[in-house]
Amino acid sequence: MSESTTPFLVGLDVDGAGAHPAAVAATGLAVTDLVSAARLARTVRRAENAGVTFATFADALLPAVIGSPGSARLDAVTRAAFVSRTTTAIGLVPQVPTTYPEPFHVATQLASLDIAASGRGGWLASSTRTPETASAYGREPVADLAREARDVVQVVRDLWDSWEDDAVIRDVATGRYVDRDRLHHVDFVGESFAVKGPLITPRPPQGQLVVLAAAGDVAPSVRDEPLVDVALVGGSDVAAVRAASRAATAERTGEPDRAARAVVDLEVVLDADGRAASVRLAELDAATPAGARTGWGSEALRYTGDAPGLAGLLAELAATGDVAGVRLLPAVLDVDLPVLSRDVLPALRAARLTAAPRAGATLRESLGLPRAANRYDTRPAPRHDTGTPARHAAARAAATA
Repeated sequence: MSESTTPFLVGLDVDGAGAHPAAVAATGLAVTDLVSAARLARTVRRAENAGVTFATFADALLPAVIGSPGSARLDAVTRAAFVSRTTTAIGLVPQVPTTYPEPFHVATQLASLDIAASGRGGWLASSTRTPETASAYGREPVADLAREARDVVQVVRDLWDSWEDDAVIRDVATGRYVDRDRLHHVDFVGESFAVKGPLITPRPPQGQLVVLAAAGDVAPSVRDEPLVDVALVGGSDVAAVRAASRAATAERTGEPDRAARAVVDLEVVLDADGRAASVRLAELDAATPAGARTGWGSEALRYTGDAPGLAGLLAELAATGDVAGVRLLPAVLDVDLPVLSRDVLPALRAARLTAAPRAGATLRESLGLPRAANRYDTRPAPRHDTGTPARHAAARAAATA
């Protein structure tokens, strides 16, 4: 599938009460509601039923506002893994920082997520800029965040390839469960860490999970291999996001269908419950707790208004040809998501701009990306192969054995 035939992508951030720092106050959610598994499952299922391509799960070691109950959250990979068993089509993309967690552990957790989700896993790779986070990890602050991000994403991708697709054989008669000739050492030595490998988890069903990153956070490629599949961009208006999208996808490595997709981060405040979006936004800004970040995503494009206007903006972005999709950041999930699912996304599907992800499809398939070839496998692989169900079952069995 090429970029030209891939439907316009719609992602949704499902963190907490919403993207606005006053979302918790606006909804009156208790801490137990913010971390409720039942609420999370309902939200992601609603997004899936509305045809959302992928959901992202924000994460941070430290609270956005120290001491604020509104900052409560559980580990992003854990949340994504939980809803992997309650969904069938939507992509699941947890945020995992590249700066301080051990790359080997990151690779293992994300590979396990992809196995649990039958190939619907992704990784939102982010950089951690606060020295307090370094102290919480018991490490010195990383000076060169770009270098660290590049090295970590490269090593995680290498580790996913350290098992060839057919390494798991499970030959009960001979007692051979793994073909050791198809396991490989990564042998990476960088400035701040070293990794030997191989991974302790079989290769993910997608071969490589889809890697998302804010434009500029991670080098787009290394060794003529892409590191980022989806670049998240922002801007103050459509012209700005078009320019940012072109810049993010300018470095194309290899075949065109391996080029990074540009997805626009879009904050939305919608008319809802009989109240104008502008009034809602003013009230949210007035209720923002002291110490919370201001501008709530100043890099993102923002829309404030009614549902038809948002549908028109999304159609305009889709028509540019520079933008592969959007990641919606609802101000208040419980208020804005019902409007999105009832009035906005159906209008886009009716206009044939978007298509709901197919149950059983991998996230790479939904994004129009081919299954990643293994760098250690010299055999020719068919294009867009997503692996057989038997292979996926073998990987799941090996991971749980």
